[in-house]
Amino acid sequence: MATDPVAAEARRTPDATGVAPVVAAQSRTSYLDLLRAAALARVLLYHATGWLWLSLLVPAMGVMFGVAGALLAASLDRYGTRAVGRRMRRLLVPFWAFGATVLVLVAVAGQVSGTPSGFGWGDVCWWLLPLRVPSAGAMSWGWAFTVGLWYVSTYLWLTLLSPLLLPLYRRWPWPVLAAATALPVCAHLAGVTQFYFVVSYLPCWLLGFAYHDGLLRRVPARLYHGLVLVLATVGGTWVLLAATTGAPGELNHIPAGSTIWSMAWVAALLRWAPRSTAVARSTGEVRPTRGGGLLRLVNARALTVYLWHIPASAAITALLMPWLSFDSVAHVGIRLVGMVLLTAVAALAVGWIEDLAARRRPRLLRVGAPAVSRSTRRGGAGVPRGRTAVDGPMPPVGAERG
Repeated sequence: MATDPVAAEARRTPDATGVAPVVAAQSRTSYLDLLRAAALARVLLYHATGWLWLSLLVPAMGVMFGVAGALLAASLDRYGTRAVGRRMRRLLVPFWAFGATVLVLVAVAGQVSGTPSGFGWGDVCWWLLPLRVPSAGAMSWGWAFTVGLWYVSTYLWLTLLSPLLLPLYRRWPWPVLAAATALPVCAHLAGVTQFYFVVSYLPCWLLGFAYHDGLLRRVPARLYHGLVLVLATVGGTWVLLAATTGAPGELNHIPAGSTIWSMAWVAALLRWAPRSTAVARSTGEVRPTRGGGLLRLVNARALTVYLWHIPASAAITALLMPWLSFDSVAHVGIRLVGMVLLTAVAALAVGWIEDLAARRRPRLLRVGAPAVSRSTRRGGAGVPRGRTAVDGPMPPVGAERG
């Protein structure tokens, strides 16, 4: 069976010092970081502009779940089931800081206004372990802090299930992918809504597994392109029909249709992943990547950006509403700039908590290069063929439901 071209290239490149395998692995992780940063930028742009067509055309959420699956598969290969605890720590510690801020704001607002907050002690447990979307009480502005938390719950569920999903996928890769693709369609037709987002984004998560294992590159190009075209045609048609017949409020996420459309994007982007071109073949030296520091910074603060950008957008919108029409060019432009600035302030103020959660030295701006395992430095020994030993950074984050 053919091996992963990325791994094969690393073996062909001079590696007397172990540089080539390291760069090959880092190149793949850098590409995933690039996908995550681009998807996150699309999420911010959507929430600043409200352009529904952008949400429908570019399914950022599916891309981020695909990246998450690839990185978690790498972590499970490197750390075993301990990877679940590591990922939960990196997700929950910043989330707890965010939740503590929300609870304080709700309590203070209730005291100042003299109105019941609608928040009970029983709600606290979901802020500690968000297996479902937690509540922010009855405050009129509380939605801004919780509307995007479905992603956190979905990511947590898929992380907890991954030690079972990964071996199941590796035993029967194509049947498992096919079943995961059919699951949201069957659930939609049967009217089942429980675990809706987990079911919807499971196929993209599994495509991340397939990318990590090199399965996507082992499919003949003509067959692969045909499968992606089928997914894009079916998913795109489904989304287009829903967009022309459904109410706008129902289009943020289209059951089953969004899943298939997202799979087409994820499959295309992960197959297209560039090989390790960062190796100078004549010398075996690593060429520095332009913008690598900024890319690492964005990914190191991805969860903070996600958690705070919706409240930031809501705050700017509330300030502008008395003065400008919501759909005016000035309102959209100021809202975008203001949201970015407020989110950047939040990243500076509390982003270092992500460093603590990842057991890195807290830094305000500069982020070090991603860590590479000892097995990769030895040339990939101990890593299954076609897989990388790089443990990716913080889980990808999304925003709106589409």
